[in-house]
Amino acid sequence: MLNKFLAAGVAAVALAGVATTAQAGKELDAIKARGQLICGVSTGVAGFALADSQGKWTGLDVDLCRAVAAAIFGDADKVKFVPTTAQQRFTALQSGEVDLLARTTTYTLTRDTALGFDFTGVNYYDGQGFMVNKKLGVKSAKELNGATVCVQPGTTTELNLADYFRANKMTFKPVVIEKVEEVRAAFFAGRCDVFTTDASGLYATRAANAPKPEDYIILPEIISKEPLGPVVRHGDNQFADIVRWSLYAMVEAEEY
Repeated sequence: MLNKFLAAGVAAVALAGVATTAQAGKELDAIKARGQLICGVSTGVAGFALADSQGKWTGLDVDLCRAVAAAIFGDADKVKFVPTTAQQRFTALQSGEVDLLARTTTYTLTRDTALGFDFTGVNYYDGQGFMVNKKLGVKSAKELNGATVCVQPGTTTELNLADYFRANKMTFKPVVIEKVEEVRAAFFAGRCDVFTTDASGLYATRAANAPKPEDYIILPEIISKEPLGPVVRHGDNQFADIVRWSLYAMVEAEEY
């Protein structure tokens, strides 16, 4: 992972050298003047963005933030990570609390056009799934009629959930909780029968947070397409280009 990241950083820094020959945009100017990139990440999803006991962040989204910092400053450590919930993330980006959102965020038409954002690419293709306790005796999502379902608000997950149950003529009782760590706690405490989110998040949660991972199963149905990727505010094409090509550099590094 480290060698791949270094390769991505070198490529991104080369990009920055080209980019700075043109007049910088307002977002890029502000970041340079501050001397630090502020990156909005999740409050903790293993494999994407997770802080250890010393406060060190690791994961796919974290590596993207570091690559962008390397592109701008030549130093991957010049980045501050700001944890955001699914509900808070877009306000944080719109208000300027963060410069870049790298937070398992699904690329959608509405978000790209109506919220004043630009998606700069896709770094992970995901899909929504369901996790249940084995003792529920369920083998398929189509057996979940009448179940209580833990879900986060302000997500495509919440919308997909309603659509799926409606399409399959089933009912459910939502348990809507904003913070993902509280959603997990509620699910493992038995407050809901089902936890639904992107499949990657389900597997990460089972591996890292379940009291006994072997007691839980992820059902086979994937009910949506979730192209996840970094997001910036609309208006500074140069900053968006740096984020976009930093992502492409990481893809190239992965291939090598």
